[in-house]
Amino acid sequence: MARKTIGFEGGFTLLEVLLTILIFTVGMLGTLVLTTGVIRGNFFSRNITSATAIAQTTIENAQSAGHAGVSSYITDSTKVPAYVSMGGVNFSQTASVVNGSPTTGLKTVSVIVSWNEANSSPRTLTLETILAE
Repeated sequence: MARKTIGFEGGFTLLEVLLTILIFTVGMLGTLVLTTGVIRGNFFSRNITSATAIAQTTIENAQSAGHAGVSSYITDSTKVPAYVSMGGVNFSQTASVVNGSPTTGLKTVSVIVSWNEANSSPRTLTLETILAE
């Protein structure tokens, strides 16, 4: 006996289903790569903000010490710590004073903050200010 079909038999072919899965997978992989990049950028932004806060605090305190007291302030390890931990990241800090720079009667204060990112790439931030007599 012959089979009779009434109307249209709906559904998807195997090829259509596989193609849909492939397109969905490519889209999800793209989203994953984008999300990973955003997370990495957020970590870098947090670290650069922390490093800036550390250096800015040292610069502001050096300015408070004034032209005459800045050299003794910078060399005092109790006031300018060599290592600072912030947000689970260890930052190293070095500060220096150059007399007569850029001209006589001025002092240039430099603060360098260094740290390693999660992927072990080294990063450095330098802030400078000039103090007058």
